[in-house]
Amino acid sequence: MKQHVVLLKSRATNLGGLEKSASRIATAFVEKGARVSVLTTGPQPKNSSEVSFYAIQTIPWPSFIRMEQFDKFTRSWLKNNPADLVFGMDRNREQTHIRAGNGVHDAYLQSRIFTEGKLKAFSCRLNPMHRKILELEKNAFENPRLKKLFTNSNMVREQILERYNTDPAKIQVIHNGVEWNDMEQDFERWPSIREKAFERFQLDPHLFHILFIGNGYRRKGLNQLLLGLSRLANPRVHLSVIGHDNQIEKYIAKAKRLQISKQVRFFGPQPEMRPFYQLADVLAIPSFYDPFANVTIEALAMGLFVISSSFNGGSEILTSQNGAVIENLLDPDAIVETLKIALQHQKTEINSKAIRQSVKHLDFSKQMSLLTEACLE
Repeated sequence: MKQHVVLLKSRATNLGGLEKSASRIATAFVEKGARVSVLTTGPQPKNSSEVSFYAIQTIPWPSFIRMEQFDKFTRSWLKNNPADLVFGMDRNREQTHIRAGNGVHDAYLQSRIFTEGKLKAFSCRLNPMHRKILELEKNAFENPRLKKLFTNSNMVREQILERYNTDPAKIQVIHNGVEWNDMEQDFERWPSIREKAFERFQLDPHLFHILFIGNGYRRKGLNQLLLGLSRLANPRVHLSVIGHDNQIEKYIAKAKRLQISKQVRFFGPQPEMRPFYQLADVLAIPSFYDPFANVTIEALAMGLFVISSSFNGGSEILTSQNGAVIENLLDPDAIVETLKIALQHQKTEINSKAIRQSVKHLDFSKQMSLLTEACLE
């Protein structure tokens, strides 16, 4: 008889990184011979022969009540539909296995001190939404029925152990995977189509190109990157900024104030990242909190040298050959020094291949296999 695996994932039909991971995890369990049910919210997704969806309509606001509604729904459904394995991907009280892809919310709130000050960070802890997340997080991580807790970085593992009464033996680190094989064709083509990419985006092919990708520029460290670029004082360096931020005009104004507006282009959200990976030399992701920024490994798989911070769990896969870690995000000189290291790694056919090879072992299929095998063992 097939094992019954239940996945808990609100907003399973969205297109974000966690939603894509939920789909891949469901498929991976099916490939291991399991029958999968997915509990979610919103419109009812279509069932397949092996995956059944069960959705609840939650109120759109306030978010802390919506989270409580989803948690109540999952516990009620599981009481009436026994499962062999309950795999949580959000913050729910009851599951046998958790993938903590969101990291540790308490650590995230603490990180806001660096970008918004102590008063704002403290006031966030009084917000009902943040209080609800912290409550659910504690209940989940300290639940005695929890069998396995997966983190996507050692950084998150240590943050859990510092804050919660969780058995270290239950925690297993499995870094995020990347579409390594799927990216091969686009990677192989970059030398031949790079010039067309520069023309398409109206960028100077003779400059050294740094790429920044992220939604929410403050948490992703764009302020620090702009300041570092201004202090670098190298007009041959160009920064392309991709992603959404409600205050994008503020960052455009800052680039102008720092007198680097001619070196920075704000592209906003883009439907496809690979053309930007193809034209760039380096990816910069100086995050103040990222459990594991997917762009880190995507850029490596596309042959880019990566500079990041120790607050990005993805920095754990960086070496001196494929990247560099900023020592202190609050020190502009440290950012300048890391940018100088990056300038020594202009993309070539030879070094890009070596960088891409450094993450071959993290192909999605391998990481999904590790995850499902650890659950079913």
